[in-house]
Amino acid sequence: MKVFVDSSLLVYLNVKMPYSEAKLVEEFWLELMLKHSLYTNILVLDELIYVSKKKYGVRFEETIEFIDKAVLPYVDVISIGLSEYIGAKKLMKEYGLNPSDSIHLATIESYGLQAIATEDEDFDRVGIKRIWVKE
Repeated sequence: MKVFVDSSLLVYLNVKMPYSEAKLVEEFWLELMLKHSLYTNILVLDELIYVSKKKYGVRFEETIEFIDKAVLPYVDVISIGLSEYIGAKKLMKEYGLNPSDSIHLATIESYGLQAIATEDEDFDRVGIKRIWVKE
């Protein structure tokens, strides 16, 4: 399956967490990498860098190293452009999604992806399959 990787998953992989929680997230990540084709966009990487620093105090350099070593070798970064913006405008109006989630959904639609790996339950109401860590 073609799966879009949202920033929530990458943030959890990038920050310090209690062992039991980290283990669940890492096992989920491994399963995704082994069983699916993974995609993201540059907006997700921006969110990863920003949230890791602002909410968890992870230095930019550490997150960039994480992206280079643990994300880019396994996840294709797909382009976003004018068509995704146009699609996102419609999705914001139709579903009341925030702008970045609308861009992610428009990207998913543009590239024919089948699911999103995210904890963000807002995606449950938009008709895309959402997959997340099983506790």
